[in-house]
Amino acid sequence: MLVHLNSMKIILPITCVLLTLGFISYSNASDTATPKTPQAQIVKTPEEKAKAAELAKTYPLTTCPVSGDKLGAMGETIDTLYQGQLIRFCCKGCIKSFNKNPDKYLKEIDAAKKTSV
Repeated sequence: MLVHLNSMKIILPITCVLLTLGFISYSNASDTATPKTPQAQIVKTPEEKAKAAELAKTYPLTTCPVSGDKLGAMGETIDTLYQGQLIRFCCKGCIKSFNKNPDKYLKEIDAAKKTSV
């Protein structure tokens, strides 16, 4: 029995260390293996607000690109930045829809830019 307990005192810490190292390696591998897709982020910082204000001067849409509702009709317009571009929404729910398929909505914004120039 004494030999068995001494073996457990050695094996248990080694097993814990190996499991921890394996988990760390797996966590790091999964972080680098799956690049995150860009997401529209709500403008929050003073720098983002300044950039959004500048971009708003030439923003081509008066309606939400997702719902088609008039911007401001449901309350304050939600300004976001997506890859350095201003995107305005009528509500936070539309941001989720946009992030699922941004290319679909970016085409509408790009088309509006071309006709407003």
